[in-house]
Amino acid sequence: MPLEYLKKIRVALALLFIIPVSVIFLDFTGSIPPSWITGFFALQLLPNLTRLFTGLTMTAIGLVAVLILTFLFGRVYCSTICPLGTLQDAVIHLSRRIRRKKWYRYKPAPLLIHYGILAVSVAAGLAGSMALIDLFEPFSNFGRILTNLGDPIIVSVNNAAAFILGRFGIFVLYRVPLLHLQLVVFLYTLAFLGFIVYLSLAHGRLFCNMLCPAGALLGILSRFSLFKIGIVEERCTDCGFCEMVCKANCIQSDTKKIDFHACVGCFNCIDACPTVALKFEGLWKNQPEAKPAAVDMPRRAFLGALLATGSSVILPGEGNAPEVPPAAVSFDDSRWMPVTPPGSQNRSRFSNLCTACQLCVSACPTQVLAPALFEYDLAGVMQPKMNYAANYCNYECVLCSQVCPTGAILPVDISAKKEIQLGKAVFVKEDCIVITKKKDCGACSEHCPTKAVKMVPHEGKLLLPELNNDICVGCGACEHACPTTPRRAIYIVANPVHLKAQKPKVEKLENPLENQKDFPF
Repeated sequence: MPLEYLKKIRVALALLFIIPVSVIFLDFTGSIPPSWITGFFALQLLPNLTRLFTGLTMTAIGLVAVLILTFLFGRVYCSTICPLGTLQDAVIHLSRRIRRKKWYRYKPAPLLIHYGILAVSVAAGLAGSMALIDLFEPFSNFGRILTNLGDPIIVSVNNAAAFILGRFGIFVLYRVPLLHLQLVVFLYTLAFLGFIVYLSLAHGRLFCNMLCPAGALLGILSRFSLFKIGIVEERCTDCGFCEMVCKANCIQSDTKKIDFHACVGCFNCIDACPTVALKFEGLWKNQPEAKPAAVDMPRRAFLGALLATGSSVILPGEGNAPEVPPAAVSFDDSRWMPVTPPGSQNRSRFSNLCTACQLCVSACPTQVLAPALFEYDLAGVMQPKMNYAANYCNYECVLCSQVCPTGAILPVDISAKKEIQLGKAVFVKEDCIVITKKKDCGACSEHCPTKAVKMVPHEGKLLLPELNNDICVGCGACEHACPTTPRRAIYIVANPVHLKAQKPKVEKLENPLENQKDFPF
């Protein structure tokens, strides 16, 4: 294959991946089948590595494909499959179109920082914290950008178009509420996007070569890739064009050296070389050394620690032990405990595996899932929680369990989901409208799908809610429907470990005509 086509192929593949992934995150209609979503995310490195350790081995195919790709061609994952990498490339490309071209110079990769972040991330994972992975994992960050910044734009445009078309009697579009958006989360995501844009404009792919844990792991593997870029010294005229267009700052043109830890396989150098002095050939042709450099012990330690992360998930340990519900929880504290999605099993497991990509937030049809702030402590910032103030969990929906790319939310079917008790309802009689205003309400009972809340006689003709937490599933319908302010009179207290709810009894309705022999008319 002619080398001038390598960059074109890379750009085409990057678009082939980022466009469907973006559509999936921005789709507010729920029209994309979950199987398609799983297929497109099967090649995301760290989410699938985590998912593999949960026992869901179907994703091993995608993980093995990424590893084989890296062993063959180096870090082409970073320039074709990784959506955050493609976003950085788009920023760099647009900046070069708008203003004068920016030229790059070789800079030694900050290996100490890069490998240090990988090592600390693995160590934190062993301790049961996904905080650093959540902060730097590229797929999760790209998902947060689209969910928290892209969704408001798309939904606002849709709602404006629906309003305008509606004035002309055209109702092909409908208004969509945006319930999961929070100001603090919006500002955080906006700040991160600004940070990524700044690094891309000023330093090219520095994020990938200094902060990204997936980039650090692939950088280790790419040192041993079979096919590498090489410089043909007989053709090289020392023009330096290859170094000037290398956004990874990994080409040292004066010494004809390439740092393959930092090279992301963008092939800009091959496309820019005026004398065709760059080649892309097998290691046995490309490397003049008699043998590859020896692997130093720190790199082996990183790989060993990474494998140990899997053991911490599979084998029982302190960071993965099920949480025991506290003996007593105060009224105010109980409201701050995050309720985790159905299929997450327990709060500790969920927080240990979730990378806060927010795909479940984007896919949730009722938008009850929202990014948490500090409800999971510092280790779980931006991980999803149930936000019953916005909506409630649909009794018939299991979409979040079908799209989770890490296995933090395991797949469940609808019949099993109806027996998962996420939490239990708490009724504060003194706050209820029936008590404070002497008025009938019953909103909580009307919305409860299992009838765990029923109305019983209170005073005169008034009816007061009564709970049966044996059949409560913690969906939050009662809390969402409760009209009391500033706090709900009925609310859900999370089960740190999900329990199994009893099936509600089906009562036979009385038929007043059943015992009549003749028609009453």
